[in-house]
Parts: sequence; C-alpha cells; structure tokens
Amino acid sequence: MLSAEDNALITRVGPGTPMGKLLRCYWMPFLLSADVQADGRPERVKLLGEDLLAFRNTAGDVGLVQERCPHRRASLYFGRNEACGIRCIYHGWKFDVDGTCVDLPSEPEGSNFREKIHLTAYPCVERCGFVWTYMGPLPAPPLPRFEWMDLPESHHVASMRVQNTNWLQALEGEFDQSHVSYLHSRLQVDDGHARSLVDRIRFADRHPVFDVINMPYGTCIAAGREAPDNHRYWRVSQHLMPFFALTGIYGPDPKRPWRAWVPMDDTNVVVLGVSYHPLRPLTAEERDWETSRSSVSNIAPQFRAAISSQPFGRYRPLASLENDFFQDRELQRTETYSGIPEFWAQDASVQTSMGLICDRTEEHLGTSDMAIIAVRKRLLTAAKELRDDGTLPAEIANPNWYQVRSDAVIVPAGEAWFTATTQRRAVTPGANPDCP
Repeated sequence: MLSAEDNALITRVGPGTPMGKLLRCYWMPFLLSADVQADGRPERVKLLGEDLLAFRNTAGDVGLVQERCPHRRASLYFGRNEACGIRCIYHGWKFDVDGTCVDLPSEPEGSNFREKIHLTAYPCVERCGFVWTYMGPLPAPPLPRFEWMDLPESHHVASMRVQNTNWLQALEGEFDQSHVSYLHSRLQVDDGHARSLVDRIRFADRHPVFDVINMPYGTCIAAGREAPDNHRYWRVSQHLMPFFALTGIYGPDPKRPWRAWVPMDDTNVVVLGVSYHPLRPLTAEERDWETSRSSVSNIAPQFRAAISSQPFGRYRPLASLENDFFQDRELQRTETYSGIPEFWAQDASVQTSMGLICDRTEEHLGTSDMAIIAVRKRLLTAAKELRDDGTLPAEIANPNWYQVRSDAVIVPAGEAWFTATTQRRAVTPGANPDCP
C-alpha cells in the first residue's frame, strides 16, 4: 500500500504538482497525425490537466496551443483555421502554431498591442503517424528512440482509446502478469479452441514468480511460470519512464506491442498503442486484427461511442461502468472468466471499478505485485528528486536508452532469464540493453 501523501503525489498530474512537473520533462504522444488536416477542423486536446487545441496550419505544421483566446476567453475550437493561423471568430484575433499573435483586426492600425499578446503553445513533432509534444521547460530534450519510430509505415499500425480512470492504475495493468491467468482466461483450456502452448502454461500455473530489475530507462520485469519438461516460461515486460510499456510476446515471428498511457488529467487517460514488426510489413489480416482488438475507432458498433468534438472524442468507447462493460453473465458462467467480450474492456472494467483514483492506502499487496511496487517506487523517487533537489531524470537526455525490446522465452528451469534474454532485448544485435 501507499501512504495517502504518496498516493496523491503519484496520481495527481495537474500544473504545479510534483508528478505533473515530472511528466512535463518528457516528450509525449497525444494524437494521430491523420486527425489534423491542413486548414482543417481543430482538435480539442486535454493533457496533464490543461485544455488545449491542436491544429495543422496551411504549411502543414501542427500546433498545440491553449484552447481559449486570451482576449475574452472564447474557445478557439470554433475558430477559422486559415492562412497559417487559427483565428478567433469572436473578434478575429489570429495566432500561429507557436502561439504568436499575427493579427489583431479589432485594434486600430499602428497599435503595438499585438506584441504583448501570446498563446501558451507547446512544440510538436511528428513521427510514424503520431504527433508528440513537450510541455516542460525549454530547451526540449531529444525524442526517445523507440524501435518502431524508425520503421517504414507498412511495418506498424496505431491505435488510441480513452479510459475514464487515473493514469497509474491503467499503466499498472501492463505489469500485473498474474491477472492474465484469470481476467483474460477461458474456463477450459481444451474448449474446442486452438489453445497455444503459452495459454496452456498460464492455465496450469496461475501464480507466476516475479523478478524485477531496475534499469537506466525504467524497470525490467519478468514473470516466470512452470513449463513442460522441466522448463520455465518467462514473460519479460519493460516499463520505460514515465508511462511507456512493452509487453512480451512469445513465438518465432511475433508482432511487438508498445503503449503509452498519457494522462489527460487526474481522472482520465488516453492510451496510444503501436503494434509493429521490426523486420517485415504487417499483413492485411494482422492489421485488421490489431485495429479490431484495440482501436476504438474500428471496433464493433455496439462498443463504440458516438464521435464528439470533446478531447479525443473519436476514441471514447461506449463500454463503461454504466453498462457494466457489456458483461454477459451466461458467457461468464460457461466460457470465459470475465464474461466481458472485448479484450481491452476486460482490463478497463476492473481498473475503472477501483474508483477514478484508486485509494492505495486500502490495498493489500502480495508477492505477485512486485512489479507494481517497483514501478511505483521508480516514479515516486523521480518525482521527489525533481521536487526536492531539481534533479532531472537521466533518461530524458539519453534517447538511445529506449532502444530495448520486451521478450517471452521458454528455457530450462535452472537458466537465468536475464542472461537468456540479454541479446533478445536489444534492438541492435550485439548491443547490450542493460548498460547506458
């Protein structure tokens, strides 16, 4: 459990909070590039408790600025995006992507008032279909170098989804490997479905042994289960500071998952995902499966909310606590452990049921929670060091530290997982992911 003080510190992300200040030290993805068109409709955005607006100007540059006009506080969402700027429809004040006021038509000619007006604006860059922003003190650090960011477009597919809960309890689900044997399981391993070896292992051994190692970029987490013939199955996940996650996939030619749990505010999070293959293009079938499984914009109509102009309004799911995430009690009785049909909704249902911000003073953690404890400790330590000493996290100045992979292997029971996966966790063959 956490103290009430630490729980507030680690979950609250608004301006001026310790965790908010820490998260602002990192570049964060927040939008798909395709969602903003040149001279097109602006997009409302909410990040770290701030109401913002994203738009692409005539030249193709993306801006992220405060939503409200500094004149009379009207929303620039209703503005005219034209001629390399967003113009407020109330009195015609116009701003560029960097927040510079470029026109004040309501003021007399010769007035220098325009020079005193500026929108809060955050720098943006685009990589592999995502728009990233940096909301911290300038100069901005380099972008983290995730493996998929250097791949051709054909090798990856993106997804987005809003979840109405605090960012931390959502992120923690990535590293809670014991829940896979329950929440995502079927009641019978031999139920007429083609069950994989890993499914059978998870069904037989439902209490994995955890090992956690602190790394330069975050935390490396291994969950080990008994496997046939005196072997052990290890699933190796990576927590990369502050809110990035890689989970291990077993197989000879696996697609690799990457996710970012970016806080909108204290009680909402947007999750951005990439499924990619480092060596080959994804097939049409793989793309269809990934989008139908994890992207709200492509899931079945009964699970998709109506698109709205609210922040990330096209990525809000219909499944929620109000409709019990479409849980089917007959399905739960006869086929699946949860009875919730959508895979992502299985996680969202339990995480949302914890409350908008989980009260961690009431938790009772066990040995299967070692990974969660380690991730919390890393985040708390970084936030307190920045708050108390002004110490910046080392990883923000070392983008190559993010050049790592997750993994999943079956090795002899006596073989150390960390040694067995050292080279497999390296993006570049021969590199050592365990050293700066």
